[in-house]
Amino acid sequence: MAGELLPIGTRPRLVASFDPPGAAEAFRAWRERHHDVLNAVPPEALRVEYGRAPAGGLYVRVRVAEEHTAQDLVV
Repeated sequence: MAGELLPIGTRPRLVASFDPPGAAEAFRAWRERHHDVLNAVPPEALRVEYGRAPAGGLYVRVRVAEEHTAQDLVV
């Protein structure tokens, strides 16, 4: 996805967080539900973080630069 792990300023806002199990599927469903709002966010203002949780499994975090955060995105 565009914006993966890019620096997006000093105050990015966490708009969505998905923990295992099922984080990848929950992220995909959230992204589909918020497609229109996400398309309005410039790619340089969007960051998707993912990795392995300490207990195992994938986690996903979505952050948006503060000036581009829409209330419609927050989970």
